[in-house]
Amino acid sequence: MSRLVLVDARDAGEARSLAGHLASLLRPWRVRASVVVLFVLAAASFELVPPFIIRTIVDDHLTTGRPAGLLFLAVLYLGANAAIQAMTFLYSYLAATVAQGVLNGVRVRLFAHLQRLPIGYFDRTPVGDVISRCTSDVETLDTVFSTGVAVLVANLVRLVTVSIGMVILSPALTLVAALVAPPLVIIIRYLQVRLRQAERATRIAVGALAARLQESLRGAEVIRAFSREREAAGGFRRVLADVLAASNRATAFSALYTPMTAILSALAVAALLWAGTRQAFDAFDISLGTLAAFLILLQRFFQPITALGEEWQTVQSALAGAERIFATLALPPEPAAPVAVLPESGNGLPPIHLDNIAFGYAEGQRVLHRVSLVVNPGEHVALVGRTGAGKTSALHLLAGLYAPWAGTVRIASRDPRSLKESERRRVLGVVPQVVQLFSGTVFENLTLRDDAVPEEAVLEAARIAGADAFVRALPQGYRTQLVGSGGGSGAQLSAGQQQLLALARALVPRPAVLLLDEATAAIDSVSDAAFRAALRESVLPTGCAVLTVAHRLSTAVEADRVIVLDKGHIVEEGAPGELARRDGRFAALLELEAAGWDWRSGP
Repeated sequence: MSRLVLVDARDAGEARSLAGHLASLLRPWRVRASVVVLFVLAAASFELVPPFIIRTIVDDHLTTGRPAGLLFLAVLYLGANAAIQAMTFLYSYLAATVAQGVLNGVRVRLFAHLQRLPIGYFDRTPVGDVISRCTSDVETLDTVFSTGVAVLVANLVRLVTVSIGMVILSPALTLVAALVAPPLVIIIRYLQVRLRQAERATRIAVGALAARLQESLRGAEVIRAFSREREAAGGFRRVLADVLAASNRATAFSALYTPMTAILSALAVAALLWAGTRQAFDAFDISLGTLAAFLILLQRFFQPITALGEEWQTVQSALAGAERIFATLALPPEPAAPVAVLPESGNGLPPIHLDNIAFGYAEGQRVLHRVSLVVNPGEHVALVGRTGAGKTSALHLLAGLYAPWAGTVRIASRDPRSLKESERRRVLGVVPQVVQLFSGTVFENLTLRDDAVPEEAVLEAARIAGADAFVRALPQGYRTQLVGSGGGSGAQLSAGQQQLLALARALVPRPAVLLLDEATAAIDSVSDAAFRAALRESVLPTGCAVLTVAHRLSTAVEADRVIVLDKGHIVEEGAPGELARRDGRFAALLELEAAGWDWRSGP
């Protein structure tokens, strides 16, 4: 019993919180929403007119055989119904426009919020589940808010107005009809709780399904290469089975609602028909017309209850989707790093500066241990180490994607997380391991749709990166449409060509700092050598500080300085020629590469 009370209390608290969130979305539309409420009230009020007209017709005309005045009452009956339908059209249309405005705001707000979340959120959350929150969860809101909200509000108002009309018409008959209220409330509450739980499970299962689908489609090449199509289909079926089971539970509870309310409605009508013939009701002056009108009102009382039941699964699905949406919106965004107040000597800090850094992606699993490194203006430093040494993690910190556990990170004397949008690309250029292209032209991919970037800067960056020749050979040159990382129509580039574009994109604003994470791993050795030469001749002389995670030791050999990482510690540092002459870690790696061994992995 106590557990049920706790569950109900929790659900009540969540419902209040959810209602508050939904109400906040309506605030910009409160004027139009108020007009909707007025039309709903008008429609509900007009709905009381026909039953009272029926009572007058039965008592004053049919039972007495007086035809005079029937035409007027018939016209009045028709007019009342026409007014109901006119009000229904107006509130339905206005409610739909309000709903679409609200949903548009939700989509924009959700997407914008996702852009501000810490990168760690995307490490922990499957991309498919994030997409599900932005698409299918919002679609559940769309389904119910576009048409369902107006119907829901109208039905709730109808329940109130019809109840008032029943009391006015006959308090005695209202008391008889009220006998079905306790079982009706119990049944509605039971089905409501079970349906809400089932819809929550359905939304979670749909998110898992989207994650599996996204994972399988992104990995289609690997699945085909290893002939794992059957296993992929089997895994998809298992996830789909969870969706089906949760959906079937929700459907079962929803399907029970209408027949249960129909039985209670029939029970109430039967009780009234029996009671209406009893002499005990003579004292209450219940005429045949009153009984007929009351039965009409009673049917109209159960109509919104039945309609609410039929819509309840959709409503619960929308509320479950809304819970996931608002849970995402409630996540704290990436905290803005405070702008460091540096002493006068701070202006002399090197462009790249890690000081006593400790960092990891999960609690208790440290990746970097008290690492310190400096890259001076115009200096090229190479990070070398085996897989898992912490090279990419150091670049992630310098790019401002994560906050260190301890120590300080500075890019051009600033915490990279405090860089404003307007200055980030001018200060920092990044080429990650995984190249991301977007649907659009080559030029748009290089400028990231920043209209302020001059064309000359784009062409110069492409020339330095070695991409200009192959771009000009494309059908429309820099205006050629490309296939984005999500697929679609357009020119398909090789992995090496994509990497050259990523290099050019980082060089377009001529940043003060350049971070290259195995930026030439996919291009051939000739193009790699050409890029290194262009780096020496066109980038480093401008004072740009370059930090490279070296995929090839030939890159490290041409750097000004090499830093060797091992298990999150710096184990060697110095000029490449000096390190090569030592009997140390870097010299051993050079010997392994010269012998044809892959030095990047291993114990």
